[in-house]
Amino acid sequence: MNLRKAFLLFLCALPLLAVGAPRNIIVMIPDGCATATLTVAREVKGAPLALEGVVYGLVQTRSANSEVTDSAAAATAMSCGALTYNGAISVDVDRRPMLTFGEWAKAQNKAVGIVTTDIITGATPAAFSAHAENRNQTDALIEGQIGSGIDLFLGGGKELLTPERREALKARGYALPDNAQALEAVKQGPVFGLFGKNLLTPMVARRNAPCAEPTLRDMSAKALELLSQDPDGFFLMIEGAQIDKGAHVHDLAWSVHELLAFDDAVALVLDWAKAHPDTVVLIAPDHETGGLTLPRVPKERQGLRAKRIRSATQIGAYKPEALDVCYSTGDHTAVDVFLAGNTPTVRPFRNCDFPVALADRDTTYLPELTGTTVEKNGIRFLITPNGTRLRANYDAIYIPSTQKWYARQL
Repeated sequence: MNLRKAFLLFLCALPLLAVGAPRNIIVMIPDGCATATLTVAREVKGAPLALEGVVYGLVQTRSANSEVTDSAAAATAMSCGALTYNGAISVDVDRRPMLTFGEWAKAQNKAVGIVTTDIITGATPAAFSAHAENRNQTDALIEGQIGSGIDLFLGGGKELLTPERREALKARGYALPDNAQALEAVKQGPVFGLFGKNLLTPMVARRNAPCAEPTLRDMSAKALELLSQDPDGFFLMIEGAQIDKGAHVHDLAWSVHELLAFDDAVALVLDWAKAHPDTVVLIAPDHETGGLTLPRVPKERQGLRAKRIRSATQIGAYKPEALDVCYSTGDHTAVDVFLAGNTPTVRPFRNCDFPVALADRDTTYLPELTGTTVEKNGIRFLITPNGTRLRANYDAIYIPSTQKWYARQL
């Protein structure tokens, strides 16, 4: 290799070299967002999006077992720094739990927040805050989140909070707001706010009906207010989850209005970061959903159009007769996604590069615990050699398929 080529390769590697971790780290994920969705959202808004002004690169998406990732594997890569199988939540291909971004930040004495418009145990928020070998292990995920020590959870999933789980949260000092007004009244953490029975009410459904739930911007503002009280800084993950939900069912109106709401949160976060220059904001979808394209179709071929949006009359300023709306799939695709943020030198080229690019941290495995597993009333416990009794999910991580236990901290 000649010197010129070696020097160029060195320069290409520079964006991934992080000089320690910034005081505040904010990761924003518009789940399943396509660049075509940005185009339509800009037309509906009638002005450029805040997001468009800070796009500076691309991110490769895939999982360990597929070119087309799912949200669980993608978020695990972004949180833990390693590729894993589709469906995995913060475990590797051998089902060993890896240190999440939330757990890493807590170890750095930072405050941690998780904000989403999805159910709080959705794949993306879960991968930054909990562990499970399958994304559908909802009980393990919610109980893991309750026991995580994370300072702030805001999202959907009221029905997950059984009386026992509410008592567990109260015992840990969490405030439990369940509407926008109650959230606004919270002045310090920790807080575990769930506002929808499952998902939060879609923005397109709020246009003509009052809604007591907070918006993504509302939740992001409260997260910044509370987490910034920590003198050591914070880590915050904000997900616009329902862009993906609309794309899966080919409802462009649903996706676009969720993207516009996400963009409101982006504008807020970028303004906050300007006033706090020790803050790094990184924005990227976890994958693209739907394979959305916007071709112009001649009138004589309109009968051959691909499936149209189901809610064209709700789309606003967008004129569906000017461009066709074509989805190639109801699933995810393998295309690269855009990368945006306030620090262009932070440049992860793959989804699994996020931890090293943002915080100079490598993939780390949580330590295995030893002891005797017992079960009582359907609940598993580990009795450690010194007699400590640890409950699965609340106190330690239990992986059913391997029957192994792991500590939450290093």
